[in-house]
Amino acid sequence: MFALPVSANGVFHFGNLPRNALLGPGFSDTDLSLIKNVKLEGNARVQLRLEVFNVFNQANLGLPGRIATVGSTSFGVITATRFPTGDSGSARQVQFAVKILF
Repeated sequence: MFALPVSANGVFHFGNLPRNALLGPGFSDTDLSLIKNVKLEGNARVQLRLEVFNVFNQANLGLPGRIATVGSTSFGVITATRFPTGDSGSARQVQFAVKILF
């Protein structure tokens, strides 16, 4: 059950807390890319590429619980990471690519 603040005249209001007063944890993401061009005969060449996203496997935590109900134990508690696995900023991801240019 939500406890909604209502003034004496029955008009709903949110209170006097300023906007963005509750801040979540910071975001950190370090990416690395290595590229090697190998020349073949004529104008042809091969490009080898290694890309690593979130090199240090930094956990980016989600926002804390914002529901402030009477007796709520989830207010201000972080229960998940910011992004699910596979999205940008999630767990470390490595990809290798070979490109032939001619």
